[in-house]
Amino acid sequence: MKLYKCEVGMLATNCYLAVNEDNKQGVIVDPGADCDSIMELVEHAGVEKVVGILLTHGHSDHIGALNEVRQATGAPVYISKEDEPCLSKADINLSFFVGRSIQCQPAENLVQDGEVLNLGGMEFEVLATPGHTKGGICYYNKENKFAFVGDTVFCESIGRTDLPGGSYKQILESIKNKILVLDDGVALLPGHGPQTSVGWERRRNPFLQ
Repeated sequence: MKLYKCEVGMLATNCYLAVNEDNKQGVIVDPGADCDSIMELVEHAGVEKVVGILLTHGHSDHIGALNEVRQATGAPVYISKEDEPCLSKADINLSFFVGRSIQCQPAENLVQDGEVLNLGGMEFEVLATPGHTKGGICYYNKENKFAFVGDTVFCESIGRTDLPGGSYKQILESIKNKILVLDDGVALLPGHGPQTSVGWERRRNPFLQ
């Protein structure tokens, strides 16, 4: 598997692309803005078919290009049941952050904690990590030791909890019970900012001491 990343939108959201190099199938994570850049990344990576669009949560800066990317790829969308209403309701997905009303069609797949998705020969375990939003989730690939963690945890920081549906207590519990239980060497790929690891955050994140 090979991973790609591009920063999109005014909030510099990390949009990821996971590619199975054996069959040229790919999975897009959090298409927050700029469909053209995302599709250029897909082409650059040699992806022949996008088999899924994974959403870590439903905020506008993570779904801003969902309609366009979905139309361009025909790929099904995955999100938690709790955050699915964010797709169609601009007031819930905080569209004001990006300066336009974002409304998307319902997701084809509502995922839950512990579910394992097999997409294009790549496995992703769903980890429910509420706190930034009620339905925030992470996607963990055990074989390659990485997780897409959205806005749950950042390098030496954590996601905001002062937005609707946020909970400081809950996000700390989520990180400690779902993220810090992973091996220290597991790479954490956040929704904003640089990549980090479980071990680094265990030792250096001031919110987790």
